[in-house]
Amino acid sequence: MILVKTSDQSVPDAEESGKSSAFFEVDSDLNPDMVPFQVGNLTKVIGDLIPGRTKHYYSDGNFNIMRLIFHLLKQIGPANILLSTYSISQTTLEQIHSRINKKEILSIRFLIDNRVKVMSPKPFQLLKESFPYACISLHAKVALIWNQDWNLTIVTSQNATDNPKLERGVIFTDKKIFDYDRSILENAFDRGTD
Repeated sequence: MILVKTSDQSVPDAEESGKSSAFFEVDSDLNPDMVPFQVGNLTKVIGDLIPGRTKHYYSDGNFNIMRLIFHLLKQIGPANILLSTYSISQTTLEQIHSRINKKEILSIRFLIDNRVKVMSPKPFQLLKESFPYACISLHAKVALIWNQDWNLTIVTSQNATDNPKLERGVIFTDKKIFDYDRSILENAFDRGTD
């Protein structure tokens, strides 16, 4: 099954609009995990990943994207991370430091929105002093997580901050989707500024 047929899309030419666009067509996972909406800890809510299957979930403020990543690292082992987020908290950055010291995170880079500098100056200062990062105009919340055995992509409405709101996300285990997202985010990271 095709999720999106790009030939059916009416999109202005990139040169015409002055904006760049990226489309990717992939066969759908015919048996995705649809996690029932429930309050509880991550182990109960998310469960285990199955290679080749997508996992759809909702969070009701139970966890942010980094806590989800920490949970997934328990299953897949130490990994590299490239995270795009609109905002990040001091607490999240401190938790990341702890996971790096425990060797649970092999490397991490951040692609963050330009406004984080003004909206969250204390966390931004810690981010700037501690991690590779790039700033761009950004609203996408995507996490790429990879090691020798796994290539995960999380696409979510969640930021790297605690938020008591209903949030939605999808975890992809398909390497084609990971490679697509990585090419876009690596390019954005290279174009970003301090």
